[in-house]
Amino acid sequence: AILSRLLQYMTQKDKPLLYLETHSGRGMYDLKSPQAFKTGEAQNGIACLWAQRKQLPAVFSPYLKAIQQLNAGEALRYYPGSPTLAIQALRDQDRLFFNELHPGEFEFLNQLPKQGKRAFYSETDGIESLTALLPPPERRGLIFMDPSYEIKNEYRQIPLALKAAFQRFSTGVYCLWYPLVDNKLHQQLIRGLTNIGAENSLQVEFYLTKAEKSGMTGCGLWIINPPYVLPEELKLILQALRNVFNPGVSS
Repeated sequence: AILSRLLQYMTQKDKPLLYLETHSGRGMYDLKSPQAFKTGEAQNGIACLWAQRKQLPAVFSPYLKAIQQLNAGEALRYYPGSPTLAIQALRDQDRLFFNELHPGEFEFLNQLPKQGKRAFYSETDGIESLTALLPPPERRGLIFMDPSYEIKNEYRQIPLALKAAFQRFSTGVYCLWYPLVDNKLHQQLIRGLTNIGAENSLQVEFYLTKAEKSGMTGCGLWIINPPYVLPEELKLILQALRNVFNPGVSS
């Protein structure tokens, strides 16, 4: 939902921009696939939100519209990954680069319809693309980072890579996703992100539960150079998500 808002704001100006993803995944997900049934994530996630979509505030509109474009009628079958959201939202004058190093995921990504957009898929290390593509000739850019964090060293390496990218392209908008799993690793990540030294940064976290439990309990975003209206919109988004997933919780 937040990425959809960022894409909308970045396209309010006519000037072209670069959209860059370091870890794209497959780009679109079939919620009826064996893998989706195995994890059950959709039933406890987007299915709950979709059922209450008519009660959601207007800030969800770009996100819901993107989902609706993939699904005819009321049934929910396909879910847009971030590449699909970007391809739908961006324009002919924009450039889109999607990196995915995992061969299986890239096989799906490489088949994703480009809808006539200047979209490029690359089976390469997305972190290296930060060096190769920044700063962009367009001088405007949105960089979205969604690492797996399966390797613990990423909690140290990702902030360093983001800091180096910011030093080369300080006017870009950066959005980093991270899971809330291990508090020690979480604190290491936040220290590294704080050390980037960006004057305009926004941190947002959403917990599915306050209870102590193993595994992932929520997720967060660290956004550098966010639109000035985004903090107020985030309050609406988070309150709506809390109403869906944690009804009755006051804080």
